[in-house]
Amino acid sequence: MRRLIVFFFILVPFALFCQTGEGESFYKKGREYYLEKKFLLAIGSFRKALELGYQDANLFFYLGNSYVANENYDKALEQYKYAEEASSSADFQGMVQFNRAYVSYLKKEYLKSIDFFNQAYEVNNKLNEVYWLKGNAFYLLRNKDSTIKEWETYLTLAPNGRESGNIRKALDILKSSNFNFDRYQLVPDGSAPKTNTEKPPLPNVQPLIDIEGVLSDVKPSDKGKLSDQALEDIEK
Repeated sequence: MRRLIVFFFILVPFALFCQTGEGESFYKKGREYYLEKKFLLAIGSFRKALELGYQDANLFFYLGNSYVANENYDKALEQYKYAEEASSSADFQGMVQFNRAYVSYLKKEYLKSIDFFNQAYEVNNKLNEVYWLKGNAFYLLRNKDSTIKEWETYLTLAPNGRESGNIRKALDILKSSNFNFDRYQLVPDGSAPKTNTEKPPLPNVQPLIDIEGVLSDVKPSDKGKLSDQALEDIEK
């Protein structure tokens, strides 16, 4: 009887080890899909890795980002929570908080997004982008003074930052004597209105912080890539 018991306890860790190894393979495959912007396939592969017992902060983070790309914001927030709990790195947790804030922004929960952006900056004070996006949130809340304050803080911290040119143009518009919120709108890339009846644009680009810098480059035209293969392909 003892031999059987000992043999059993030897087999179980070996089986778990095999499952974890297979889970890592699905995680790596998910990363490949993710970098190719095939986000639906990435989601399936990451979930399979989790089912096989593979747990990693980056897995939760990438899965959350993949859900964002697929516009499933509630599931993204759930995965970001797991990612934050799975890592003790301040820089990583700051990125997670930033993305949680950004998803709240996408959900038009602007006050909540501002709170999350503040938390992200407390964890990682290198995240100057929080002031740019907090300014966007305050603008959409029609709070002109707070918008100006946040954008000016961004320019102080990052005078040559990625959005410094756009923000300077936007501030000139905000501070003009004829400015009103009904006349100007935030747009994704500062492009011109399609017709003369549309509101003139306020320059604005909305980023999502990402370890690989992938999601910041996602365009509407990429959405077709979400379903360009059958989901069953990930199990081959």
